[in-house]
Amino acid sequence: MEPIPLCKRHVIATSAEDYALLERAPQALLGALAATPKTFERLLGQGDALPLGMSLPCPPVPDETDVPWTERYIEMCKEAFRPRMHDETAFYYLRGAEDFRALRAAVLALTDMTGRTIIAELHAGEEGRMTDGTDCLAAVGVLQRIGVATVILSAAEPEQLEDALERIAPYARLSVGVCVPCQWLRDGIRLTNVELLLPAAHERAEQVWQALENYQGGRTIGRDHDDVILAPDGRDAHFIDAVTDISDEIACDCHLEENLLAIEDEEAAALKLLIHEEDDLYNLETDVYMLSRPVCLCAEDPELLERALRIYHGLAIYDGTWEQDPALVKYFSEKYGMICL
Repeated sequence: MEPIPLCKRHVIATSAEDYALLERAPQALLGALAATPKTFERLLGQGDALPLGMSLPCPPVPDETDVPWTERYIEMCKEAFRPRMHDETAFYYLRGAEDFRALRAAVLALTDMTGRTIIAELHAGEEGRMTDGTDCLAAVGVLQRIGVATVILSAAEPEQLEDALERIAPYARLSVGVCVPCQWLRDGIRLTNVELLLPAAHERAEQVWQALENYQGGRTIGRDHDDVILAPDGRDAHFIDAVTDISDEIACDCHLEENLLAIEDEEAAALKLLIHEEDDLYNLETDVYMLSRPVCLCAEDPELLERALRIYHGLAIYDGTWEQDPALVKYFSEKYGMICL
């Protein structure tokens, strides 16, 4: 795969005033993003020179952790998003998710509701991980296979952002942007494979564009790791190939927790979980935090398989056990990022 072009002063407008930049630098703005429905209407009045998006704040994660947590949070997202959705919207920007599991559920909610382009916000912390401990590479690996077209990374410190960008760059198959203060650009922050910039709070697109005028910190590295498959478990990144060793079958029954503990020392690269009945879904969601290796999900009933795919916030593997209709396999791969071996 050829290296992507380095960002050439491409910025997202966030106010009607930002549109003035089009007169002096027609290629400077890639799109416009409204933070509120009121701002959306104002930007809509600027014409169709730019694709216009709407920001969708993710709702707070409920204190209750009772199963089914995932479907309950998906419904919360739909309820929160619906009043902010608009027929004229070109893309939606998911922001403010408290953790990666919530962000993935928000993406599923949005893809249930619309086929519009999705941009997702990731906040990087120490050592290339999100604040909840999720590896940014694992997050990107999941998001790029479930319908997210672009991720926008931010961080509290420039070094945290640099580390996260370097970690995801060789494996990202989506567009990568950043939201950074202009001062970081003037200080020469190292941005790897960044294609667009979103102004930080209280800054304008023109300020970002001007800060990029003498910016020399960008770099491009190749994406040349197509010989391995990125298979995150929902928190950590793992790499597999077409002949990855998969464990013996593990029933998702009431003994799932003890069965997972019993195979901790086995060398299988992936765990094969069997879903036979609805109660197995309860057990899977209850013990999903224990899954620290790639997971192969198997169910004879396609409805049970889909419900399991919605619960598991990594990328599940499909190895052909209980052969499914090819059209369903294609749908599960596109909707939930299911990896077919």
